Amino acid sequence: MDKKIITALFISTMILTSCGEDSTQQVSQEEQAQDDLLNEMAEEGEDKEPEAFYLPSALQIGSIFQKSGLSYIERLTNSPSNQEQYITKSQKILNFGVYSADLAYIILNGQSQDATAYLKTIKSLSDKIGFGAVFESEELLNRFQNSLGNEDSILNVMIDIQMQTDMFVDENNLQEVTHIIFAGAWIEGMYLGVKASNSNNQHMISGRLVEQMTVLDNLVKALRSNNNQTEDIEQLTKDLNKLDKFFIRLEENKNSQKIASFKDYKISKEHLEELSIMIIELRNRITKV
Repeated sequence: MDKKIITALFISTMILTSCGEDSTQQVSQEEQAQDDLLNEMAEEGEDKEPEAFYLPSALQIGSIFQKSGLSYIERLTNSPSNQEQYITKSQKILNFGVYSADLAYIILNGQSQDATAYLKTIKSLSDKIGFGAVFESEELLNRFQNSLGNEDSILNVMIDIQMQTDMFVDENNLQEVTHIIFAGAWIEGMYLGVKASNSNNQHMISGRLVEQMTVLDNLVKALRSNNNQTEDIEQLTKDLNKLDKFFIRLEENKNSQKIASFKDYKISKEHLEELSIMIIELRNRITKV
């Protein structure tokens, strides 16, 4: 059975079995369920055997950073009002990915007051890129709205949305579109990691940034495999490849095979700053057209 399905079933079971018990035990079980879910998503995105263009979901990337102490910063995400400036289909697809990463960041940090606006933005863009069927269910949208404030329930809904998206992609042979969506989500996830790091969590976050850099080779290959590339996607692919080559050439990578965990990876302050600047520039080219 697909791991996402197992996770969704696990959380649903935890919620159902907690009903009818005293409130203390219910809170305890729900907290444990949420922790287990975050660990499951993080582990699913870590140490994955390379397969045909394996790319983790925005929620997986968000959970990996969140478990490493990523702090929440207001107005760091791409404003929903910016969606009107995205004219070309490529811009809309990329920013669908950006907003997906933003929604994961918001949900994982318990900012439910902003979640509805971001889901509406994603739904609006989905209609424009051919993914509207994923969000047409009123039941799904109502579940999302009713789950706000209940973190394990809202994560369960997010997983359901991801599952429905995956099924829609498979049924309609839209893998090439998802490569572009992931590019937007990956860049935004890395941007949030760079911008939300501080002196207390920088070592852990920088390790996670390096860890996610290992996904970049697959992303570049996936984008290059697309048959119909627009000029801006071709340029984005070149920029991502340049970022990948920069990372591979870092002095720190010469002994990386001896490192047991990315938590132990030491990247110099200078190289981290260079990496951060490249990521921020990439993100701004996508979101500020």
